Amino acid sequence: MQTTLRINDSTYRRAKAKSSELGLSLTRFFEEAVEERLARLEQPRPAKRVVLPVSSVFGALIGDRELRQRIADADLEDDLSRLN
Repeated sequence: MQTTLRINDSTYRRAKAKSSELGLSLTRFFEEAVEERLARLEQPRPAKRVVLPVSSVFGALIGDRELRQRIADADLEDDLSRLN
């Protein structure tokens, strides 16, 4: 397939020089460049690492019942502070 592309003059000169240096036609040079770019974009990306905060609190873990009670106590304190 033939097409017309607009390419920055500097990019064109660099590509022409590099393709000549590699012994490739300019067309083949651009085909390989596009193929490489597409291959990179089509590769699955690894999941981003998640950095979890580290607590410096010592002690045993609390159970579900105690956690719920502490939340309720904190909510009650917040409600009472709004009344004052």
